[in-house]
Amino acid sequence: DWSSDVCSSDLRMSESPPDIFAAWLAALEARHLADLRVAEVTKALRALSASYVERRRTVAHGQTVHGALNSAGKRAAFALFYAPLHFLTTYFIARQIGAATLAPGHILDLGCGTGAAGAAWAVAAAGRSTVTGIDRHPWALEEARRTYRDLGIDGRGRQGDLARIPATRPGDAIVAAYVLNELPAQARQQLEN
Repeated sequence: DWSSDVCSSDLRMSESPPDIFAAWLAALEARHLADLRVAEVTKALRALSASYVERRRTVAHGQTVHGALNSAGKRAAFALFYAPLHFLTTYFIARQIGAATLAPGHILDLGCGTGAAGAAWAVAAAGRSTVTGIDRHPWALEEARRTYRDLGIDGRGRQGDLARIPATRPGDAIVAAYVLNELPAQARQQLEN
């Protein structure tokens, strides 16, 4: 039975995320659902998801699609659906690779979006890491700054392009959690090298 193999693995996925995650999620819901109904956010989530599928098709051919976050509903859907998933995925991976004992001094979060991935790594490292989130989108940067504040992370957001990655020092880490699949193949290969 595959489920018993998964449950007995060393991933310890039954471990709960920290309590601060629930508080952050509640704050996200309160802020983003203040002016929107759940039905509006659900509709926007469907549109946003369709936009990402279409974007992958066009990015593969060197084209870009603008407007993924062009409405309050899509921004709320991104923050309420994708950000918690990004946080949880990165948190459990960071825990698995020993973030609690091998905390990076600084985490550079490329294409940070809401800042969830870099913040999750810092939370898994017991807050001993600082975070710099880099993104092009002004809303994403403001959301990342809010994420860092709400999670008690020493972090900042900077507007920037992935073509110019700031230098890192020994002991620093880079996370490009969800941005790589948004890049054309040549840009992705250049960033990975």
